[in-house]
Amino acid sequence: MMVSEAFACFGTRPSGGDGMAQRLALFIGVGRYANAAYADRQPSCCCADAHAFAELLRENSPRTPQPNFRLLGGEVYATPDPFDPLDPEMSAEALTTRVRDLFTMVRRGDALLYFTGHAITIDEGTDLLLLTPDDDPHSPATRRGIRMSDIRKAAFSSQASSMTVILDCCHSGVAATMEWPRNATILASTDERTASQSQFGTHLMYTSALMAALQGAAADVQGVITPLSLHSTVCALLNLGEDGQQPVLRTWSDATAVLRQVEASRQITEDELARIVPDDTRDGMAPARRRTGLRTFEGMALPVFDGFPAKDSTFTVHPEHESPTARDGMMRSGDETWERLDGLQRDMELFKHLRNAKLLEAYIREPDGTTHEADLFWACMAEWDTDRHEPTGRQGYVRLTDLGRLYWDIQHKR
Repeated sequence: MMVSEAFACFGTRPSGGDGMAQRLALFIGVGRYANAAYADRQPSCCCADAHAFAELLRENSPRTPQPNFRLLGGEVYATPDPFDPLDPEMSAEALTTRVRDLFTMVRRGDALLYFTGHAITIDEGTDLLLLTPDDDPHSPATRRGIRMSDIRKAAFSSQASSMTVILDCCHSGVAATMEWPRNATILASTDERTASQSQFGTHLMYTSALMAALQGAAADVQGVITPLSLHSTVCALLNLGEDGQQPVLRTWSDATAVLRQVEASRQITEDELARIVPDDTRDGMAPARRRTGLRTFEGMALPVFDGFPAKDSTFTVHPEHESPTARDGMMRSGDETWERLDGLQRDMELFKHLRNAKLLEAYIREPDGTTHEADLFWACMAEWDTDRHEPTGRQGYVRLTDLGRLYWDIQHKR
């Protein structure tokens, strides 16, 4: 069994007591089998896959004071390096016990199981056997591994708040055909009928896509990665089974489990996200927001932004959103402190963040009524000719994108 000392300090002992981890993971990667029948089909990359996947999931990015997932026993259970076919820690019996430990130890927390290696269907295709290094393929009586039905049984006995099982092996979709507890989610590399796994470089294709997604591709606008976003991104990366491998997801969970938090380039704060909905339209109405710096132009008040009353609403933007002196051709330098910005410029900063998060877009309405998308700056400046110092008859607006409207619905229900 390969044990990484770097992981050991994050481990928990597989026993009861007050030290139970609330986010605990078990990573199993079988890259070498003892029996000579496996000589020409050793899945050697599975060892590296288990370690790389564990390395990624054990920490958020950037690192948080506490690890994202602690490792059961402080170890990644993988072969080879070195490999002892008699290693009791890697036997079918020992690894089945580790799985039970995982689901027993986590109470009111999150449990995650990852397996990569060989697997076969058993019991006429109704069960899956995750093959362990002591497997002997010569007869049904000598097959060794972790039965998916045993994992399922342990899950039903667990007090974990969420359970995520990730399988990168042949026929892994069998697990998704079984019934699991209401708080369980299955992520499988392929359906129950497919017996092949594609390789990408030094990793299996599915695990490679998982790791790419976990590094940020699957993150939402707040940098959160969930099983659903992970699966969606992986399917896109694998082009929905173009090579014959089609990932499978099935969930019984009513709540959303968070697998990892990253510092996404599209990241936005909770407060900024909440501002897309007016206070008086939200369930459980919050106190009114403080607004400052209301301006006027030619006697007309230029309102500050207080959210979109409906998800299809638009909001008119003006040169004053860019700068108080924008109509005179004097723009902001960009180094102003937050305290120096009035309400309209602060709204502009919010619009920029929402735009960068793909939640908001700007457009211009021409005098003839036609519209076209535009940069946020030019949308603000559209109504005024700074050279002639006169109106242009054009008008700029901002509105929510399809993704923004989805988040509007979410915020509206809160």
